[in-house]
Amino acid sequence: MVFAYNPQRAIAESLSLGIFLSFVLISLIFQTAFLLEIPNLAILLEAILVLLTVKYLLDHRLVLIKAVKSIGKFIKAHKIIAGIVIVCWVYLFFLVAIIPPSNWDSMTYNLSRVFLFQQEKSLFLENVTNIRQGMLVMGADILNHGFLRLNQDYGVGIFSWLAYISVCLGTYGLSRNFASKKVSIATALIITSLTEFCFQATSTKNDIFTAASAIFCFIVADRLLAQPNVKNVALLLLGLAYGFSAKTTFVAFMGPFGLGFLALALWKIGWKKLYQIIAHNWLYFLILTAPILIISQSWLFMHNTVTAQDPTGGATIRIVRQSNNMIYDVIGGVGNLVRYFFQSIHLFPLDYIARGRLNFDLAEYFTNIYNQIFQPIFRAHGMGYVGSKPYMFQLKSLPHEDFSWYGPFAVTIILPAIFWSLIRGNYWLKVQSLSLLGFMFIVSFKLVWTPWTNRYVVLFFAASGACVAFMLQQIPSKYQSKILNGIIAISLFLLISASVLNVSKPLGGLSITEFFKPNIWSRTELGGDRLYYARKRYKDDRVEKFRDLVTPGSKVALLANEKTWIYHFYLVNPQVAIVPTSLTEFKNNSQVYDYLLCLNTECNLNDIGTTHKLLWKSSTESARQGKLIKLKT
Repeated sequence: MVFAYNPQRAIAESLSLGIFLSFVLISLIFQTAFLLEIPNLAILLEAILVLLTVKYLLDHRLVLIKAVKSIGKFIKAHKIIAGIVIVCWVYLFFLVAIIPPSNWDSMTYNLSRVFLFQQEKSLFLENVTNIRQGMLVMGADILNHGFLRLNQDYGVGIFSWLAYISVCLGTYGLSRNFASKKVSIATALIITSLTEFCFQATSTKNDIFTAASAIFCFIVADRLLAQPNVKNVALLLLGLAYGFSAKTTFVAFMGPFGLGFLALALWKIGWKKLYQIIAHNWLYFLILTAPILIISQSWLFMHNTVTAQDPTGGATIRIVRQSNNMIYDVIGGVGNLVRYFFQSIHLFPLDYIARGRLNFDLAEYFTNIYNQIFQPIFRAHGMGYVGSKPYMFQLKSLPHEDFSWYGPFAVTIILPAIFWSLIRGNYWLKVQSLSLLGFMFIVSFKLVWTPWTNRYVVLFFAASGACVAFMLQQIPSKYQSKILNGIIAISLFLLISASVLNVSKPLGGLSITEFFKPNIWSRTELGGDRLYYARKRYKDDRVEKFRDLVTPGSKVALLANEKTWIYHFYLVNPQVAIVPTSLTEFKNNSQVYDYLLCLNTECNLNDIGTTHKLLWKSSTESARQGKLIKLKT
């Protein structure tokens, strides 16, 4: 924050930039250490970074003091709003710091791959259960190494929470550059209370980092237009590189934003000035090349191209549309835009309350409208497939990160604001709105629709703050105060609802009876039961059996498929080497293993040529197959 401080800008903006830069630095340190195959080098680099940070803070302590006073003054001036927001943010922090992770993707690859990195002491994985573990970008996932290297998972969601805070603060700071304080507060609260955005704040998925990257780029680009200098150019390059390393869908934002901002910068700053910045600081940019190459995952794309003849190693084949028919492509893209619009009619928590208390499902009502009018037109074009059948379009009144959307403000304020900024905004606002619309069009036309593509578009909604502030600022003064007060009140209600009613980590239900049923804190014994979600999924104690029956220092062959939750097995037995393999490879090399762990798959061991003993087998009550076998008995 102190490094990014600008006396002409809001403190919130500097805080937002500071949080994001910490992601960049930590990710760079971890990636560098693993690329050198010396993971422990990260500890030394972190220590050096801490010492440099302390020295920098001491040298600029007046800025820090000013920031603390400014924050205190703001809280004092807006006690009720600040109080409610702080309580909700603190509660969300406790969820990510104490409650164990549960996201399906994280159990199969986001967090699981970090254990594989640590075990192999390398980012180039050869043995995986899911192709995404080794082939997809890892700029955000690698951050969790900071916690998982301690062989525990308390706090693994903190970086998602920080990304959420960064976006909220950045939205306020960006809005304050041209809007009043009250408009900026209302805008920040709109973004803060977006339902799916709140849910992602307590998740361990990487999508939320794309929104943080977009806000970072908008802020730095705004600074660059006002103050063209080498620092802002470098920060913008780092922001784009990190966003791309967090999730490949960020490229759908990079293209429109890069082209639009470059055109605007050439017009407002001039190519001569930009050339001078680069030419006079060529050594600076030369030194910056190495960190950018690492952060941007260029090394990973080169590796994937060499080993799999595909930059993503084929890991995106199921979500990227494959078609040779342009007409069907257009129909599918337009169909996805219509589907996303229907999903944007998300009246949380009213839909959830109506279903639970009135037995009326708003989601089903809008799904029927789509099926009657648009299904005959778009059919399965643009849809993803499960097996040989396309997914059915269906809205769900379920406050869960995999199925929820972005609340009532998505369609009532954010969508109109983006188009309003495109039509009535200045050139910089037009670039921002075009960047967001371009992102949405690319996602709609290039990625298939699935029930969980909701998370891909978090960037579109969460990074729209400047457009929202611009539209709210245009409200006639005689109506503005009342409208803003209403927006603020509704936003606070939505924020509280999203914090309490998240069904994957519920605090309460829709009635007094349901509210006092066991919540996530009692179910997990205040976070002490780290295997709660594993038992819930498997409906048995296989993870505990694995922990208790396998001898430390052993080597375990793992037979599993891409949908298997392998995370907990690495968590509970860190002194054991668990090597994903195939049945054929295992039979050819069974002598090098001490145990065989079979998950979600049949294990036919009739011809392995070695004695073995069955230690554990899943029962008929278990949700999924499983065996633990001791070899060389």
